[in-house]
Amino acid sequence: MIHQPTSVDQSDRMVPINLRQSGRTPVELLISTRVRKSPYWHLSHEAGCWRATVYNRIYHPRGYVRPEDGGAAAEHEALTRDVTVWNVAVERQIRVRGPDAERFTDYVITRDATRIEPMHAKYVICCNEKGGILNDPVLLRLAGDEFWFSLADSDLLFWLQGVNVGLRMDVEIDEIDVCPLQIQGPKSLDLMVDLVGGGIRDIPYYGLMEAEIAGTSVVVSQSGFSGEKGYEIYLRDATLHAEKLWRAVLAAGEAHRLMVIAPGHQRRIQAGILSP
Repeated sequence: MIHQPTSVDQSDRMVPINLRQSGRTPVELLISTRVRKSPYWHLSHEAGCWRATVYNRIYHPRGYVRPEDGGAAAEHEALTRDVTVWNVAVERQIRVRGPDAERFTDYVITRDATRIEPMHAKYVICCNEKGGILNDPVLLRLAGDEFWFSLADSDLLFWLQGVNVGLRMDVEIDEIDVCPLQIQGPKSLDLMVDLVGGGIRDIPYYGLMEAEIAGTSVVVSQSGFSGEKGYEIYLRDATLHAEKLWRAVLAAGEAHRLMVIAPGHQRRIQAGILSP
């Protein structure tokens, strides 16, 4: 006979103090030069962002709808029924460019970079010499001699530069002024058609296309980490043009019930996409 638990009380459970992440934070979140504000940060606040975390040393909005108004459940409903936009400028872009770009990139990732065609992207993993994962970025190949590492949460720039100290390959490795937004949800294609035209219908999963939105230069990929159909808009010269892009997306999104939300972890769990 199986006995069902009568309580979920775990008050006597001992865990390391660094794992105690629940509960209120009795202090204000400080804005400092040690942690960056993205070009979309003030726009996220304007859209109602009320809580944030830090990812890649950049403040990352993690909630827009207040709990009393439905909270994460309301954001989840928008993601699964309509279309949403996420501020994911925390995906810092590290560019590897030069005559040896393909050879260097192939050296630092665990898949064959030579098989990634220009204007395509792949999910990749970077490991240390013992096989430990350093980062699992999306890798965009813009050209034969240019790759962008769209980072997960760890500072890969200095590691890539350090690796090349010994290799001495003919490449430039730097962080570029590119900040992405994600457009996620079942109506994402309809919104993207309004933003960049019908050509977006032809790009495959992890395909890339160059486009303009409100006079700004962007690279669009069919990708994202929501479990829903989605796209990412990589804005060039983001520190100059963030407001133009953001407001153009919101204006076009009105016809599709667009909502600004945080990354939807409920939907990620449903899709089996783990997020450390």
